[in-house]
Amino acid sequence: MSLKNHLTTKVQVPEFSEKISHSSSVFLSGSCFTEHISHKLERYKYSILSNPFGILYNPGSIARSIERIVKLEYFHLDELVFHDGLYHSLDHHGSFSGKNQDEVLDQINATIQSAHDQLKNCAFAFISPGTSKVYRHEETQAIVGNCHKLPASAFTHEQLSLIECSTALNNIYTSLKSIAPNVRVIWTVSPVRHLKDGLIENQQSKATLLLSIMENMKAHADTGYFPAYEIMVDELRDYRYYDRDMTHPSPLAIDIIWETFENAFIHHQSIEKHTAIEKVKRAMEHRILHENKDATNSFANGQIKNIDQLQNQYPDLNWEDERSHFEALIEKE
Repeated sequence: MSLKNHLTTKVQVPEFSEKISHSSSVFLSGSCFTEHISHKLERYKYSILSNPFGILYNPGSIARSIERIVKLEYFHLDELVFHDGLYHSLDHHGSFSGKNQDEVLDQINATIQSAHDQLKNCAFAFISPGTSKVYRHEETQAIVGNCHKLPASAFTHEQLSLIECSTALNNIYTSLKSIAPNVRVIWTVSPVRHLKDGLIENQQSKATLLLSIMENMKAHADTGYFPAYEIMVDELRDYRYYDRDMTHPSPLAIDIIWETFENAFIHHQSIEKHTAIEKVKRAMEHRILHENKDATNSFANGQIKNIDQLQNQYPDLNWEDERSHFEALIEKE
């Protein structure tokens, strides 16, 4: 055995019999790690619905969001709170907050409607809670998805019991199955460390999630598990794989976990398209440093020609955004 093989513990991830293709509709909900995976899927032109309530960390809030989407339970003005000049929903990420309460409510409810419609055709649902510790609103006794910097006295901070956590996961599973009976629910625990809770408390929180997921998978044979947390803490056991805050995975770690995800869940015929897509995306990200009309036009026209070829090769993919990007670079005579 090579010595280098002693320097890491390889996490074995079984290949799943059902694979994601570009014809699949994928739903993702959970922590900011979910955002990283959804950005990769979106980059490679998959049909996704990601975090319709914004980033959520605990299973109670994830369950509540999915239940309201499935049942089309729209929000009302009295569910918003006003703080620091903005209206907020305690069930939503701060990206939904705003100065005009009607606009905030319209955005929230429009998202519920569109998410409901998309979930009906969902083939895969990846659910990635990051913590089983929750904030409970004192006034309503409801678990909140975001405190929005309201006074700490407005909330209690508590650890969900194993039963409470398992109930939340079962509610997620039941809600998803009620709107998309054939959906494959895949659980994963976010590798993001919640160090503000304390190292010991963070491990207890993750352990509660892991045990609850195990119980859910025992009860439902059509579920799966992706070991993002295990890859981070065992296979990538080194602080160089963490970002500067020492809590979030670094871009390198995300890329490594993505490669594992890709091989486990995505159909090989779809993976073959990633290289071609990546080349076009990299060309879009290319910075034009010098103003040279002829060179810029030649570059843009060359990319449009390449896109035309890819459109013929992969007619199932939409290349309009890429085409528009390069057309905008061409200076007309």
